[in-house]
Amino acid sequence: MTEKPVKLKPKRKSLVLMQRDIWALVQLYLHRAVSSSQLARLCFSDISYETARKRLRRLQQAGFTGSASSGRMEGRGRPELIYFLTVAGAKALEHHRGISWETVPTGPPHTYHKEHFLRLVDIRLAMTEAEASQLVSNLEWITGREFWKELSEDSPATEEQADATISFRYPGTDLIKVLLEIDTGNFRQTKHWEPKIRAFLKTGFPIWVITGNATRIATLRKWTAPLLEDLGVGPGKCVFAVYNEIVDKGIFGSTWFRTDGSLTNLRPRLSDTGKTKQQ
Repeated sequence: MTEKPVKLKPKRKSLVLMQRDIWALVQLYLHRAVSSSQLARLCFSDISYETARKRLRRLQQAGFTGSASSGRMEGRGRPELIYFLTVAGAKALEHHRGISWETVPTGPPHTYHKEHFLRLVDIRLAMTEAEASQLVSNLEWITGREFWKELSEDSPATEEQADATISFRYPGTDLIKVLLEIDTGNFRQTKHWEPKIRAFLKTGFPIWVITGNATRIATLRKWTAPLLEDLGVGPGKCVFAVYNEIVDKGIFGSTWFRTDGSLTNLRPRLSDTGKTKQQ
């Protein structure tokens, strides 16, 4: 009887984690899945992309991350990878950052969610570019689950979470916070959208909504207007822009619509109390 050959698992390569490696693991924790080019810009911006890709491969070979196709293409016609955390990566975060590894999502994201996660990172990178151009300063990015966890310490937790909370300053203004929501195109008015926006409005923060196209903006504006009217807040409390335009022109170079259909450049104006309000 011929014995079947034993398949040996490939041996993981040892790797001493450097600070930027740990920072990359933190980004995967915050965003769930990040493409190779996005990770390179977030964590390895001072080295070449090819060198960054090699370091990302080392993290994967050491077992801290896994990878899958992103569905996007990068230069030279090659498919781009997305990276996600493994259990070993989650335990490394617990060791280095004190984040309980059991609370860290691991493994590949559902196919349906991949593009949503990547778009969220693209918006963050657009804000990072705005800070580099000195359009804003003191930029901080908090994912939805972290923000709502903080908010619910003194009140019951809510299931309605924004994709992110962005904190920053315009030149000469106080620090402001904005809730960011990326529309999937599948929200239903009464089941999804209205409960979500009502929860956001209770925070008092402005709301930025990123959609797939201008037609979708018209629909969401129609759903949102009565909610703002019920609370007596202006149409600038919730504004809308198209994802592709933000990627091409940046956050502050894109066309933003208030809920009433008028345009805004997102610049703040001073109220009578001296506090800033979004135009």
